[in-house]
Amino acid sequence: MNFTPPLVFGAFIAALSGAANAETAPATADLEFLLGDWEVVRTYQPGVDAERDHEGSLNCEAAVEGQFIKCVYHFERRDKPAIHDEVFFNYNPIYGVYESVWLSATWPIKTTMSSTPEQDSATMVWNSEFPIEDGVTEWVRSEWTIAAEGEFSRRLFIRTSRDPEAEWTHWMDEHSTRK
Repeated sequence: MNFTPPLVFGAFIAALSGAANAETAPATADLEFLLGDWEVVRTYQPGVDAERDHEGSLNCEAAVEGQFIKCVYHFERRDKPAIHDEVFFNYNPIYGVYESVWLSATWPIKTTMSSTPEQDSATMVWNSEFPIEDGVTEWVRSEWTIAAEGEFSRRLFIRTSRDPEAEWTHWMDEHSTRK
């Protein structure tokens, strides 16, 4: 089963929470399954010799009068500063998309991502793009999937190029389990 809002997987979310309905309009509340404390394993550059695993935590809570969900990731690393990301999620009814703003202590930029609610989709996909320099753009695609109640995963792909059709690089896998 997949990490997707009630519009997409209403029956699944309803079964987990008892509160959702496949016919309801999208809302920030669709992402409330994130609320709480999680154990997280991130694998950078999965499947290559340079693969690196980091174990850490994720804490999510309602923010800004319930209009957003704020999530804080934290991973300690040997011989490097800790990985610390703060993310705000919401549903924007004006544009009809789920949004997230990522702030990272180890990635010196702010990343804004969006995901369009789609019925019958197997995965919730978040997309972003931003200029780097000299005509180079970085595209980011994050695919979220609910594995089971109390578990979800995220696969992150990047494309850094002048060519918007260049090949994607599988940059990171992340698995979260509720504490």
